Amino acid sequence: MKKASIYLFIILLLQSCGVFDNEQNLSCTDNPYIVAETMPSLIGGLSGLQSNLVYPQEAIDQGIEGRVTVQFIVNKKGNVLEPRIIRGIGGGADEAAIEAVTMSKFSPGMQNGKPVCVQYSLPIVFRL
Repeated sequence: MKKASIYLFIILLLQSCGVFDNEQNLSCTDNPYIVAETMPSLIGGLSGLQSNLVYPQEAIDQGIEGRVTVQFIVNKKGNVLEPRIIRGIGGGADEAAIEAVTMSKFSPGMQNGKPVCVQYSLPIVFRL
């Protein structure tokens, strides 16, 4: 009886840690790939991303134009994680670019036929 209780405890402990979870590591806590066999691709293309992009009024008022580069991780499900600006132009455009990228969906990167987390950079152009 004691052995059965111990085995049950171990199984429950392992299950709570995600050992039996087929979708573990979706948060990409490990080092993401920089280059994968198949890189992630933006579903809907850049035109889909541009439709989510709102040109900030502050940038319009100040005549700010240019390219904002956003770096992020595409996880195994194609979701955007940890977006950050690596080149910005200010005037609220940086925040608008992060918001548009966060709302976008990607097809995940693939390595050896399996989805993987991939670091990705995307330039977003603001033109008046």
